[in-house]
Amino acid sequence: MPEFKDEVRKRLEGLSLSPAREAEIVEELSQHLEDQYEQMLNHGATEEAARESVLTELSQTDVLAASLRRLERRVPQNPIQMGTERKINMIGDLRQDLRYGLRMLLRNPGFTAIAVLALALGIGANSAIFSVVNTILLRPLPYKNPSQLVVIWENATHLGFPKNTPSPANFLDWQKQNTVFEGMGAFAERSFNLTGVGEPERLDGRRVSA
Repeated sequence: MPEFKDEVRKRLEGLSLSPAREAEIVEELSQHLEDQYEQMLNHGATEEAARESVLTELSQTDVLAASLRRLERRVPQNPIQMGTERKINMIGDLRQDLRYGLRMLLRNPGFTAIAVLALALGIGANSAIFSVVNTILLRPLPYKNPSQLVVIWENATHLGFPKNTPSPANFLDWQKQNTVFEGMGAFAERSFNLTGVGEPERLDGRRVSA
């Protein structure tokens, strides 16, 4: 592909631009010319014809002026004074920034892939954490008066289990002698073997009282 940056620099001579400003204009305008060049090649033009057409467009003063105006909007020469109003073309500036950002991403596919992967991992982790927090902390339990629900354990500290699951017989005694709670239920975590069609599988489940 022809190098258009030198052609752009020739047309910026005599404008007394700072090196940073000149580099920004050269980068943006040369990228625009490269896009035009590739577009003409895709439409069947020869390399020489596409180059001549692009350079003809560059020679038009309105093309360079439009690029300078866009940069002028993004980097004002004078600081904005407090209390003054500034006209902002939000849609135009946003469109220009998106185009510039997209060009930079396309020119650096490695960085783009890493950035997309990092965003995907971050969004996925954030969604997973929010799901857990929402289920445990934010979403109310699907019961009437969930704040009145309690869990009762056996104290078996002498066996090394400060919260021990009671035996079925003890639970039945508690249920029979209960004078505090409106109702009581019991559950215990168990593992089960699922057999039948295909390979057997080990499943985690719970046994729950009626």
